[in-house]
Amino acid sequence: MIEVKLPFKKVTARAILIRREDGCLFGVLHQANGRFSPPGGVVKEGESPEEALLRELEEEKIRLISPDSAWRDRIAVDYFSGRKELNLWYIFLVDDVQMGESEEILDARWLDQTQDVWYPSMREKIFLAIAEHLPDFLKVEVSVLESW
Repeated sequence: MIEVKLPFKKVTARAILIRREDGCLFGVLHQANGRFSPPGGVVKEGESPEEALLRELEEEKIRLISPDSAWRDRIAVDYFSGRKELNLWYIFLVDDVQMGESEEILDARWLDQTQDVWYPSMREKIFLAIAEHLPDFLKVEVSVLESW
């Protein structure tokens, strides 16, 4: 087996959760003065990204209601050079989400795609991923993304 040293300090796996009914996106807030992000977190040593994502959803007390089975095939990749962070975004279609009590999350809610409540540049990346994998669920004007 070939061993490759990757230039990443961190690899994360996140779930872009799209509600089938209206295309709203599920976001979580971890800090009082922060912005929303898709649920997920760091891939730990020995985990696959899918395993990490499912673990993170469980740790954050997020239960997906009727998730589609094709989510593993819908993945977008993004590299944030400022933090040397590789982000893997898995795109799910769900009927809803059931939230339990979580010490990690201050707020969690469905967000209309027109709301700009995400961390900087995250909104555009989410929309690009949706446009690539599930364009029928993109509810915003794509032209704003073309120059990004």
